[in-house]
Amino acid sequence: MTDKSLNKAVERFLQGDKNAFDYIYDKTYKVVYFVVYGIIKNKSIAQDIVQETYLKVFKNLSGYVHDNFVAWITTMAKNIAINEYKKLKREKLTDFVEENKYISGDFRMPEEDSFGLIKLAQDTLDEEDYKIVVMCVIAGYKRREVAKIMDMPISSVSYRLKVSLETLKRNLQGGKI
Repeated sequence: MTDKSLNKAVERFLQGDKNAFDYIYDKTYKVVYFVVYGIIKNKSIAQDIVQETYLKVFKNLSGYVHDNFVAWITTMAKNIAINEYKKLKREKLTDFVEENKYISGDFRMPEEDSFGLIKLAQDTLDEEDYKIVVMCVIAGYKRREVAKIMDMPISSVSYRLKVSLETLKRNLQGGKI
């Protein structure tokens, strides 16, 4: 996924090619879902927010400045998710469910949703290393973008990504998946 190909798809969509939006969706869905799920921690609410994000993108695509599409869409998704988080926090739960059932600080996927390498990464890496792997490998962020998002030096992101991938490779070769 490159910003150039996404920018071209945005241009095609704005010129009337409705199939271009399918391309945009396919190339950005995973990262948008991971960003939203990382905030909300509820699969169905996260899926609703992802759909709301794409509706908002569909309406506001003409206002997109050709800069970094993935950052633009994930920022939009993050803001919608944070607003939903605040709304859920304000709501009084009427049954006897703990408030943090829906929202927690954990970035990991639920056990039933994780499989293969994602499950291996969840099981073997700490929270920050897992986030770095997800953003760099799955979402396609560049290390400098991840460094900016996580507020850490690029060298730290590079090192942690390298060590995490080596750890996953060792575990994979050791038959842990």
